[in-house]
Amino acid sequence: MGEHLRLAKSDLRRRILTARRVRPPEQIAAASRAVCTQVLRLLAFRLARHLVAYTARPGEVDPSDLVESGLADGKAVYFPRVVEPGLEFLAAPPGDLQPGAYGIPEPTSGLRLSATAAGVVFLIPGLAFDPNGGRLGRGGGHYDRALAGYPRGLRLGLTIDAELAPVVPCDPWDQRVDAVVTERQLLWSAARPEPACKENLV
Repeated sequence: MGEHLRLAKSDLRRRILTARRVRPPEQIAAASRAVCTQVLRLLAFRLARHLVAYTARPGEVDPSDLVESGLADGKAVYFPRVVEPGLEFLAAPPGDLQPGAYGIPEPTSGLRLSATAAGVVFLIPGLAFDPNGGRLGRGGGHYDRALAGYPRGLRLGLTIDAELAPVVPCDPWDQRVDAVVTERQLLWSAARPEPACKENLV
């Protein structure tokens, strides 16, 4: 990776994390509810048979409403577990998660999401996204390596408007999302326009 790109990512991470530290928790809670409402309206979400979620860290959009909806609908719900250098996605009830790598709650066991599973929707956190599906993570590359093994899943990046960037600096190996969902917007990437979003759910 070029030095200029590394510096651009580092600067954007620093600015986002600084803003998160002073953003009121109630603002994030309200935005999380609005983001989840947007996702619940998607036909792709309603048709999904497998849902990959995450446990929100401070400042991140909380997908708990989507997890509850998925479980009520009979979807298999998975959470990430760090397996260096990437992640594996294990089916587990939210109440069974235990603090794992980096102190983030994760499954200790469970059925692993198959790379050939159909009808999968990924809910993906990030520090920043852009309208073309570019995503900035925390620098470990865990999601990029894991998502590369699931090319068929529909990827939804969950964020707030304040963390949308015009362009996120991306390396060739960085994995993009198919749509970015904020409290006010639903932005489909050019690679996966809304009418085609059901392709990977059959």
